[in-house]
Amino acid sequence: MLEPWNNKNLLPPPVQTCQSSRQNDNDSRYLKSICSNAVTILSKQSPLHKESALLSRFLYKYDKKFRNDIGYRIFKKINTALRRYLMLNVLKDVENFSMTLPKVEDRDQALPTRQMLQYVMVRLMSLSKVMLRISVCCKQAAVFYLDRVKRGDSHWMSLMPYALLSRIWSLSNILVQHSCRWYSQMYQFLNKLQMKGLPLLPENYELPVNLEEWLDLKNQEDFGRFNWSQKDKEIYSNLIEDDDEEGNTIDRLFMYINEVNKDNDEMEVKLQHDFDEIDNSEMNVPKKFVDKGQAISRENFKKFFVEPKVETKIKKDSYYHSIDRVSNVKTLVEFINKEESYRYEHGTLSLTNQLSFMQWQSLKKSLLSLCDCLGNDRKIQRKFLKIWKEKCIDCC
Repeated sequence: MLEPWNNKNLLPPPVQTCQSSRQNDNDSRYLKSICSNAVTILSKQSPLHKESALLSRFLYKYDKKFRNDIGYRIFKKINTALRRYLMLNVLKDVENFSMTLPKVEDRDQALPTRQMLQYVMVRLMSLSKVMLRISVCCKQAAVFYLDRVKRGDSHWMSLMPYALLSRIWSLSNILVQHSCRWYSQMYQFLNKLQMKGLPLLPENYELPVNLEEWLDLKNQEDFGRFNWSQKDKEIYSNLIEDDDEEGNTIDRLFMYINEVNKDNDEMEVKLQHDFDEIDNSEMNVPKKFVDKGQAISRENFKKFFVEPKVETKIKKDSYYHSIDRVSNVKTLVEFINKEESYRYEHGTLSLTNQLSFMQWQSLKKSLLSLCDCLGNDRKIQRKFLKIWKEKCIDCC
């Protein structure tokens, strides 16, 4: 037979109330404050819901790539536990129980039955158990993804799930602590409420007095440890999980960081010592081995800072490509042919290399239209400069 906290088909008891005396007024107020605190915290779990959505997307996208990976299989267990958490809906159960508690201005003190409080406490047990399961699976899966990052095996696809596991682990631990605190505060009111109707819990079943002892949170750091068949004691000795080693994971992590920093400091000191020896050896070189160079005059020294003049001589037979050569129809046609050949052969000599193909075709068409017009050379030159300015200079 399944225990009540593990039975998802457990139905809530009927909503009933019992009359109580004025002596329980303070108790009802304290119990209502506990429920209001639980409702406030459980209603602000949107970060956990967002992380759950990211986790489900990762499983959907990389199912084929990591389907045989052990860390990925544990990753899927976390998704199953998160879905179970969404099915619990503890927030609604606590709200329904809080609505049956009397308000401050009510004269008639009508308290809920003991079965209703038992049902809320059982739901808190289920919540704590699911959150503890998520925390343990996150710790186990993180070991494999961190190992991938260290080995450089698909590290960019391992950093995201490792960070996701870290955030879910922290949120689940917080909910475990809150559920244990709410349970211990509600347990003291269990005998103060009256039984009415059929019992909720099976016979010979008692709710645990302390939820932390029932979950064994003292040994929470030992949950999820792997018994490795081979352990490397030289590399990452402080990060390997060992049952005989005292201290938690954070202490081992800081010990490893201190050792790495110590090794780096020793390496820096050694390198600095080597550099100092090199400098001292250079300073102790005898003067007869020092190369002073050759003495030169001041005029020759100034020549090193004078840039040599490059004389660009244009041969008489060479063609000087410029828009200033366009003066008539013949030079215009020659300019267009040279420019088109330079564009496809010598890009540096082209004057229209900043134009696209379509812009050059538009410019070429406009320039060829000048060859058909009847006019003097001065008019052709003026129109050529106007078209060049509009379609070559202004368009850039």
